[in-house]
Amino acid sequence: MVDFNVTLVNTAPYPKYVFVNPRYDFRVLRGNGSEYLYNYRTATGELQGAVSRELLSKSVNYLVGFWLAPYETVVVNFRITENSSYLVPLLDFNSPCGDVGRLTKLTYENGTLVSAVLENNGGLDSLVCGSVYPRLINRPTFLSVRSMFPILDRNVKVLKYEGLVDFRITNVPNFNSRDKLFHVFFAVAQPVIFLDGETYDYTPNYTMTYQEYLQRFVWGYSGVKGPAKRAVNVTMPENNLFKLTDTLISGVRVGSPVRVDRKPYNGPDFPVWVVFMGDRIDITYRVSWNNNSGR
Repeated sequence: MVDFNVTLVNTAPYPKYVFVNPRYDFRVLRGNGSEYLYNYRTATGELQGAVSRELLSKSVNYLVGFWLAPYETVVVNFRITENSSYLVPLLDFNSPCGDVGRLTKLTYENGTLVSAVLENNGGLDSLVCGSVYPRLINRPTFLSVRSMFPILDRNVKVLKYEGLVDFRITNVPNFNSRDKLFHVFFAVAQPVIFLDGETYDYTPNYTMTYQEYLQRFVWGYSGVKGPAKRAVNVTMPENNLFKLTDTLISGVRVGSPVRVDRKPYNGPDFPVWVVFMGDRIDITYRVSWNNNSGR
């Protein structure tokens, strides 16, 4: 779920029509706020949208959006609410025994568990299938100002955005029943990373960074020895045809080349939470960006 305010300006001497991604609820914060679209899920889970008559009466080419008057600055609120939440794809893992040992097809009556199916059609070669450690169950989505606002019109500019992200994880059988029997143990990454923005106010605070999780925690917790890092030796072949010097062919001496120290790149880094959960957890954080931030 997200809740963002975006400030836009039209620098042209003529009006501009901006159309939007209808997956987001939005409301133009001007006048009486009658320009809006909101989404909701039906009883079957289908996503549907409701558009205000004010917005429809000003639409262009059957595209949902809003007008910017010449030199107008306006704030637009974009949301994805609980009624139309975006489901984050999760990763699944099997043990060395495959999917054997997992409880599936839980059946409840009046909130009480009455039956479950245990996958037990495995072979006889393994008595145990390993130990559980908190695997990372999602991959973050990386967003930039360019990807969020791919506006080719140079007269429509984004001045700033700020808002809140709420990442809700639910253990459905526990949350929807009176029997609170099952717990889950996993690691989860920050779901959306804003490459240009400043991210702050993590609640709860994250457990570690992805690099800490990857390089130290996984190997330590799982009891498996990590791969040893070996230095790579690079040798240059001997060649007496030409010698590198600081003198040009004409005999003029030049300055020594500038030495550039390259920092090793270990891959992306972002917050990671290690979670032991019964019912539900909400992970929230705030983000902001403005055109003067230099980002």
